[in-house]
Parts: sequence; structure tokens; C-alpha cells
Amino acid sequence: MKLLSIFLVTSLLLLSGYTKANEHSDNSSNRVIEQLHQFQKQDHFAGDGYLYTGVEDKKLKELLNQKVAETAETYIELYQNAKQPSKEQRLKILSNGIHQIKPDTLDTEDREQVATTFEHFLDITGLESSEGILNTWMYGEEINELIEQNQSTQSQ
Repeated sequence: MKLLSIFLVTSLLLLSGYTKANEHSDNSSNRVIEQLHQFQKQDHFAGDGYLYTGVEDKKLKELLNQKVAETAETYIELYQNAKQPSKEQRLKILSNGIHQIKPDTLDTEDREQVATTFEHFLDITGLESSEGILNTWMYGEEINELIEQNQSTQSQ
């Protein structure tokens, strides 16, 4: 009888822990989705009043904001359909999103703003690194390889 009681209590504790873990996962996903919705609505390419003057071409500004909003929407769909999206899934969306924008059509200041804007997706979705996606988009494959070589040389 005592063994049965221990088994029941243990089962209830495990079930309670599983339920709380799922609630935490759901709350975390809901929080990410909420942040993505807010991020989606922002004008990311307006001047900041300090250093960044903003994109002056209205059509280009709309296009850039549209690409950011589409990327946010793709992330939202992922978080709605997967309780815990994998790192690979999140990185693929980041890569697909930023590569819809051609860096050679932008001046350096606007290119940096695009990269900074897409870097915010890392913060929102809990990624620590873009695994070189943003550097490659910003500087090109060759320069990114040089940066990686330099970092590996310095860490040795």
C-alpha cells in the first residue's frame, strides 16, 4: 500500500512538472509571438534623430519594411505551429528573410540598418548568433571568411 502511495505521488509530481513545462513553453511562444507582432509594425528605416538619417527613397523604405514584416510573419507562423522551434528553423527564416534584400542596392548606412534590424530577430527568438548569416549578407562571402579566419587565429 505504501509503495502504491509513493507511486501515485511520484506520478502526480511528474505530471504536474510536465504540465508546468508545457505552460512555460506556451507562455514563452506567446511572448515571442507578441514581440514579433510589435516588431512587425515598426518603421525600422526612419531616422533615429542621432546618427541614422533613415531611408530617403519612400518606395525603398516601404520595401525594406515589408521584407522585415514578412520575415516576422514567417517567424510568427513557425511559433504558432511548433512549440519549440529548432535553431536551424529559426536561422533558416533569418537567412531567407535577409537574402530577399540585395545589399548592393543599399548604401552602407542602410545596409547596416538592415543587418541591425535583422539582428533584433536573434534577440526576440532567443538565438545567440546568426552563425555568420548577417556578416555574409553584409560583407560578402570572401570578407566573412577572412573575419572567421582572423577570429580563429586570435582564439588560438
